[in-house]
Amino acid sequence: MSSNREIAATLFARCLEHDHKPGKVQFTKYLYLVDYCHWRLKGHKATDIDWVFYHYGPWSPTAEKCMADLATTYGFSWREEEEPVLQFVRVEESLELGLTLETIIKRIVSFFKDREPMVVVEFAYSQTEPMLCAKRGDVLDFTTVPVNQTMPEFAPARLKPAPFTLNPGLQERMAAMQTKAGKLREQAEERQRFRESAAYRTALQMLTAETGASAKIANMRGHMSVEVIDDLGASPA
Repeated sequence: MSSNREIAATLFARCLEHDHKPGKVQFTKYLYLVDYCHWRLKGHKATDIDWVFYHYGPWSPTAEKCMADLATTYGFSWREEEEPVLQFVRVEESLELGLTLETIIKRIVSFFKDREPMVVVEFAYSQTEPMLCAKRGDVLDFTTVPVNQTMPEFAPARLKPAPFTLNPGLQERMAAMQTKAGKLREQAEERQRFRESAAYRTALQMLTAETGASAKIANMRGHMSVEVIDDLGASPA
């Protein structure tokens, strides 16, 4: 089994090979994800680091010491953000850790190297079982991780859109408008049926005969009520 120091040194070397010098928080989460992914593939961690839920993500004093040793050995200082100046830091004697660990490290570095630091922080915090099952200050329990021989999908969590709801007052007004529109539609349909009736046609004929103003009567088609027709003496057919 590779030591914590060997795994951390190789992880850092692979970052530099990709022109990526991660900040302190990023690298801590990378180390955590190495253990997380290794458990998914093999059923145990790659390191013996005891991770705890610290502030907003996994952390360990063991990991902190390991990273401090790296910085002392290779003569650099950890920054909170990614350091753009790479030429002064080299890890010459990185090891080959075996196919599983190298695959894990390659996948982690390739995915997160060009993304904002908070992407790896968010993934470690909100999409890994040990963090999801713990409270702040707890030692993280990796037995909650499924051993399914697959790497996790590192894509950020997709938020489900909140269901759209109308303001209750607006809902009431819309319901009242719909009711009124339904009544108006019924009235319009009733008037249309009436205008198509034999009684209506008879009333028009009687008005035409009495007034001789057929053009004006034609324009009254939408204005004659049942009461008017009754007054004209036209009975329904």
